[in-house]
Amino acid sequence: MPQARASVLFFGMVGELSSVPLEALLRSGVTVRAIVMPAFHVTRESAPYRVLAPSRARAQRSIHMLGVEPHLTTPEIASKHAIPVLEVARLRHHETLDALRVFAPDLICVSCFTRRLPPEVLDIPRLGAANLHPSLLPDNRGPDPLFWTFRRGDAQTGVTVHLMDGGLDTGPILTQEVIPLHDGMSEAELLRLCARTGARVLTETVDDMIRGVAVPRPQNEAAATTYSWPGTEDYQLLPDRSARWAYNFCSGIIGRGQPVTVDTGNAHLRIIEPLTFDPADRSATSWEPASGLLHLRCNPGVFVARAAIFGT
Repeated sequence: MPQARASVLFFGMVGELSSVPLEALLRSGVTVRAIVMPAFHVTRESAPYRVLAPSRARAQRSIHMLGVEPHLTTPEIASKHAIPVLEVARLRHHETLDALRVFAPDLICVSCFTRRLPPEVLDIPRLGAANLHPSLLPDNRGPDPLFWTFRRGDAQTGVTVHLMDGGLDTGPILTQEVIPLHDGMSEAELLRLCARTGARVLTETVDDMIRGVAVPRPQNEAAATTYSWPGTEDYQLLPDRSARWAYNFCSGIIGRGQPVTVDTGNAHLRIIEPLTFDPADRSATSWEPASGLLHLRCNPGVFVARAAIFGT
């Protein structure tokens, strides 16, 4: 366990990829001085930061409603443990920097924070800043690695804890762990695996950093890949790829709310539900409007899904 109750500033957001590592750090004995979250509605009149006051009653309701396996959001965890929450609009502003310096942390820990930390923030902790990223860096850098894991048709991904520098996911690697993917895996399932695996890896790495035994290694820039946020065209199926790819891509990202579409040549369709695939089938593409059943000829195989005319 981390020695002398190491003090941490935690940068994250509401969901599991932040809240699960945060809970793991607290269980390990780390003292989380404050939680920093991004402000999403920033205007010229916005304060550089503001202190949030999450409701303890809301946290208790979430525990009750979720039953045997409770999942609290990051603000609810803050409420439960009486940790201050700072919603930050301007990270470089002197008022924000002064507020963060007051906590005098040993470390900054980051998991799913949507903004790049400037050097003025990275210089605050005496031992540096560790970021948990849901890919095997230097591969798949960027803000939405889970999407690109499915888009590329990867058989595996993983989590990386690395020291932060001025770049985007570019600092020296402290530790990594591989996560295999299976056919039909959803993004929610992969996110949960990344959160749980990453929580364990992050707490172990923080322990190593506090004890002075962490051994960072430079990232191999020759092997680096970087992706931005996906655009509309990235949600289109490519029939020149395999049926297995089509099934796994749709299974992975169908729950995002962004339509997954395909042009069959005769109709422009959106996928409603991926059903199965046959890697050996050579049948031609067919779509039955009455049932919505699509058989999409791929290369190789046939992908089967329920579909509808795009725009309906």
